Amino acid sequence: MAKPETKTEFFYTEKGFVAVDSPVKLQILNLLREEPKSFDEIVKYTAKAKSTISVHLNDLKSYRLVEEKFDPEDRRKKIYSLTSRYMGCSQEPFSGHYRSLLEAVASNGNDKFRFMEALFHALRYGFEAYGIDNSPVVKMIGIDIGKHVSSNFESNTFEALLPEIAVFLESHGDCQVSVFTESTPALKVEDSFKATSMPVTGKPFCALREGIIEGILKEKLGKECGVLEIECYGTGHTHCLFEIII
Repeated sequence: MAKPETKTEFFYTEKGFVAVDSPVKLQILNLLREEPKSFDEIVKYTAKAKSTISVHLNDLKSYRLVEEKFDPEDRRKKIYSLTSRYMGCSQEPFSGHYRSLLEAVASNGNDKFRFMEALFHALRYGFEAYGIDNSPVVKMIGIDIGKHVSSNFESNTFEALLPEIAVFLESHGDCQVSVFTESTPALKVEDSFKATSMPVTGKPFCALREGIIEGILKEKLGKECGVLEIECYGTGHTHCLFEIII
């Protein structure tokens, strides 16, 4: 794993947000986002002295960002795991995309649907314009929404649920959705408004929709799953493609 750049990252705990800007602490947190690690593994990864890592781990525990447990196979060792959620980070401001979306808001003032769509994306990129990547928390909100609207879906099998989700997306947005079930399942969304108004940023921007799909699947199937947008208008494609892994 590459070492993190000098930046601030935001984590959510039961006590609220915690901002972390220490490069060593971010190394530890990003390592634990993958899976729990032993003290010795953390020392090896960071290439820091044991005493230094002990200080940082104690700080992270006091912030309730990580927890410490004894290794069940060897109680002389300690295992550390993440007890917080990664929610975003500071970044280089991208004001150009924001300005183009503000123009889209102004030009669609007489169309209620288009205006609200452009307004949402302006809000999304407004954070980035001021130097905050909030896509992780936007996806988390989408998952919460998906779980709460899942009671409106009748299907309880993956094969039947995907087409139902496609109909839901079409009925709540001016788009066309195709379902792919061979190899890796996916939903392809084609949206003429996004095609003409959304800026090409080099990365996907549909974190909310990504989260909503994931939330519905998790709640209805009772299984862990992941939804990842691998193609998007933001990456220069003529559609959005959401890959689904159960």
